[in-house]
Amino acid sequence: MAKQILTIFKKNTQIFSLKNIFLLLMILFLQASTLQAESAGEKAVFHRNLLIEHLRKLRPMVYNFPCDPFPECLPSDPEERIKNPGIHVGLYRKAKRIYQEGIVYLYEKNYVNAYSRFLEAEAVIDKLLESLSQQYIDRAELMFREAIEKKNPNDPNDMSLVDISMDFGTNSKLRRDFDKAREIPLDPRRYDPRNFHWAINKYKIEQASQKGYEFLGLAKQARQKAVELEREANKTQKIAPDVLVKRIDLYMKAIEHAKQTKLNAEFVFALKYPYDNYPLFNQFGKTEKIDDKQGEIPSLHGVKMNWSKNPYVYPKNLHPIFDFRTPEKWHVDTVDARNMRFDDEFDVMIKFRYYKNKKPPVEILEDKSPPKPKNPLPDT
Repeated sequence: MAKQILTIFKKNTQIFSLKNIFLLLMILFLQASTLQAESAGEKAVFHRNLLIEHLRKLRPMVYNFPCDPFPECLPSDPEERIKNPGIHVGLYRKAKRIYQEGIVYLYEKNYVNAYSRFLEAEAVIDKLLESLSQQYIDRAELMFREAIEKKNPNDPNDMSLVDISMDFGTNSKLRRDFDKAREIPLDPRRYDPRNFHWAINKYKIEQASQKGYEFLGLAKQARQKAVELEREANKTQKIAPDVLVKRIDLYMKAIEHAKQTKLNAEFVFALKYPYDNYPLFNQFGKTEKIDDKQGEIPSLHGVKMNWSKNPYVYPKNLHPIFDFRTPEKWHVDTVDARNMRFDDEFDVMIKFRYYKNKKPPVEILEDKSPPKPKNPLPDT
């Protein structure tokens, strides 16, 4: 643009006044000041800050879901798991190693190499998130599908979302029977009182289901946008740093939306089965005696104890690892949705890893939990 202006100025010297020349020089000066290039040091620091944030968020995720399909993809032998921890853990460790190399260069003020290493680490994280985000979406969808169906198909008192909406709507017969005035004992009750909670929780169950699937749709959309960005990058065989950052951000959004889907599924389970946590507060630690079925001490993740004596059960906000209302296989998802690592929570809350003198405060009646490796790595 400057060359064009100078050419016009040479051809038309006579028509330019001093005032016009001054204005042209001011425009050129302003353009030069706005087109200042960003230094390699600034780029390195910017990507370093992004990387450390992503690595912190990813740490519990990759260890909760180290590979797909989980947990079938992991070796059954705990010692073998150290050698083969899963593809997601492997990519995460690779990204950490490259990030560390970039940090060394950054501290040495070798900004070009630092910037190069940070971009390389982001490329590894991008590859990791491409697989991990799909796993989150798949598990969230499957978890919600189970939440809206019957938990126990053989239980006549169990109901699916469609049945709840049909049988306990505003004008349904069962709903009218709840409000009907009866003369006791001449006019007997016309419904099973164990079904009353369906009518109370119907609206909340429907709303939680709606929000859960809304978040699932947002997760799929975010991941689709990230995949489309990748396709565009593959056409030119060159991925710009800003495109890489944007794609990682979209994958992370997809995972966050999938986590919200799982939390809504957990809420649906809690509303549908409000009495399943009875053993946690029964002083004998047993399930409720119903009809001809005797109460029994249930096991949780392979461990059987009197759950009412566990010191971690009593907080107002119940830890999801203890929630009998949600099926046990989804506890890793509900713990992960709160940005916690499942095996750490299990060892602290149920196995009392850090208790004084290493003596459990509650007698463990039975322990069939998966064995731990004898000499695990520091980050496992």
